[in-house]
Amino acid sequence: MIGIVFVDHARVLVAAGGGGAGSASFRREAHVPRGGPDGGDGGRGGNIVLVAEAGMTTLWDYRQARHFRAEPGGRGGRRRSHGRDGADLVLRVPPGTVVRGEGGETVGELLTAGERMVVARGGRGGRGNVHFASPTHRAPRHYEKGDPGEERWIELELKTIADVGLIGAPNAGKSTLLAALTQAAPRIGPYPFTTTTPNLGVFVSGDDADAEPRTALLADVPGLIAGAHSGHGLGHAFLRHVERTRALLGVVNGTADDPVAEWRSVVEELRLHDPELLQRPMRLVVTKLDLPEVRERFPTIRRDLAADPPSIGVSAHDGTGLAELGRALGEALDEAKRSEAPQAAGREEVHVFRFDPLAEGWQVKAEAGGVRVRGRRIEEAANRTDFQNEESRERFERLLARLGIEAELRRIGVQAGTTVRIGQAELEWGEE
Repeated sequence: MIGIVFVDHARVLVAAGGGGAGSASFRREAHVPRGGPDGGDGGRGGNIVLVAEAGMTTLWDYRQARHFRAEPGGRGGRRRSHGRDGADLVLRVPPGTVVRGEGGETVGELLTAGERMVVARGGRGGRGNVHFASPTHRAPRHYEKGDPGEERWIELELKTIADVGLIGAPNAGKSTLLAALTQAAPRIGPYPFTTTTPNLGVFVSGDDADAEPRTALLADVPGLIAGAHSGHGLGHAFLRHVERTRALLGVVNGTADDPVAEWRSVVEELRLHDPELLQRPMRLVVTKLDLPEVRERFPTIRRDLAADPPSIGVSAHDGTGLAELGRALGEALDEAKRSEAPQAAGREEVHVFRFDPLAEGWQVKAEAGGVRVRGRRIEEAANRTDFQNEESRERFERLLARLGIEAELRRIGVQAGTTVRIGQAELEWGEE
C-alpha cells in the first residue's frame, strides 16, 4: 500500500497579480463631437493568501508544485468602467506552519485552523485618463499602467503543535502508550500520521464526573537517536516538532539493556538542539511494567533516573499507572501555564521602524551595461508609464527633470545610447 509522504519543509515562489492598466478613451456620443476623457481605472491584481486548514498534516502539495501566480487585474474600459479585480490565490497549509522569507527572516506563523496570511500583495490598478484632465489640458491621452504584483520566494516549515510531546528512543513504547492514553476515555480524537512522522491524539482526563473534562493534545515524536541534533535519523525534522510542545513526557524503555543510559542520550540530544527544551515541565515514565523482568528492575531504574517528581511505571497493555500518569500530565500542564503567564505579561509588543532612504529619495548607480536608478517614487512611476504613449513618456521625462535625476545622469556622463534601468523599465538615453 502506498502511503502519503509526510513533508514538513517546502520552498515556493509566490507571485501576486499585476494591476490592470487604466484606459485612455473619450466619450463618443451622438451630437457630442468632442467628448471628454472617460477612461476607467485598471483592476487590482490578486493576492497570494495562505490559509491554515484543519486536518491538513503535510506540505507534500508544495513539493509537487513550487510556482504560484495569482490572477492579474483587468484593464479599465470606456465610460469610466473599472477593470475587474484579479482573484486571490488561496494556498492551504497545515496549522503550525511557519513562513520565512528568502533570507531566513520570519514572515509569520499560522497556528490555528482558519488563520490567513497575505504573503504577496497584488499590484494597484493604473488610473485612466479621466484623472489627468485639467482646465488647461482637457483631452489627456496619458494613463497609468498597473503596478506589478509582489513576487518572492518563501519557505514553509511545519512544526506540530501539541500540549505534550512524547519523547524517547526508538521502540521505547511511545506509540503504544499514546494509543492507550487516547483510548482511555470515550471522547477521543486521533489524528494519524505515517509511522515515520508524529502521531497525535487527544487525551481526556478528569476524575470528577460533574466537572468539565480536561483535554490535552499529545504528540508522539518519532524516536531520537544519537546525533539527532545534527540531523542523523531525520533528527532535525523530528526535533522541530518538539519545539512546539508546552510540556514533555519522557518515555523510558523498561526492556532496554541500559534504560538510564538510553534516556540520558535522548536528553543530550535535546540539550544540543535547544537547551531551553529542558526547562519545560517534564514527567518521566518507564514502560512495559507488565513484564516481570521490568517490574523487578523498576525500583532500580527509578532510583537511577533520579527524576523530580519521580518517574512513573506504566503498562499500556494492562493499564498499570495510566491514571497516575494522567494526573501527572495535568500537573505538568498547570506548571506550563504558570510559567507562560509571566512571560506573556512581561512581553511588550515592539514595533520596529526602519528608515528607508530610498522611500522618497533616489539613487543612481552604475551597473553592467548601463546605469540603474533606484527610489520608490521614480520606480513606481516608471512601472506605471506606457513609454509607447508619447504624452505618458513626456510626462515621465518631466518627472525626471523635476526630481533632479536628469541633471544627475548628465553630471555622471551618461551618453546617448546608454541603457538606463528604472524599476522594470529599460530605457535608452537620448540627447535632445
